[in-house]
Amino acid sequence: MWFFTKKIIGFQLPKLLKESSVKRQTVNYEKAERIGILITLSDHGKQNTVDDFINHFSADHKEVQVLCYDKRRAKNKIFGYLQFSDLDISAFGKFKAEHLIDFVNSRFDYLIHLDTESNEVLDKVLTLSQAKCRIGCDIPAHHSYYELMFRSETLYDLCELIMRYVRIVSTSEEEAEAS
Repeated sequence: MWFFTKKIIGFQLPKLLKESSVKRQTVNYEKAERIGILITLSDHGKQNTVDDFINHFSADHKEVQVLCYDKRRAKNKIFGYLQFSDLDISAFGKFKAEHLIDFVNSRFDYLIHLDTESNEVLDKVLTLSQAKCRIGCDIPAHHSYYELMFRSETLYDLCELIMRYVRIVSTSEEEAEAS
């Protein structure tokens, strides 16, 4: 049954992208307050990299919220972050879990997707997100999901690139008001 749910989500994505009314813009890093991080759980090796990445933002006094997608349909308590699995999605692709819905509706200054591969479920989260600026890995199929993309083969390299370039993002007040 999950095969059909993924197909349904895949059919929903173009319409959701077209109907999105969220005003996307690049946010001055110094003024950014809330950062969301979205990642797929696959192994415990990711945790140290993600923890270090979060610590950089916390050191800069940014509020960070992490949401992990666990494809294995199991709740993994090791990561300690908000998690959801396929069980939190209806057969028709609707999000059922309250914490997932809250994450999607949160107004992040930056929403950072840390996966280097495409995934329909997280694409839907990105599409429905209320984030001002969505950031992720440069995957050809993802160009409409991000305002800022980086080419990277590994999670560690992606985190390094994002930290380096997001910290230097600055927009003048006139540019921000004009857009």
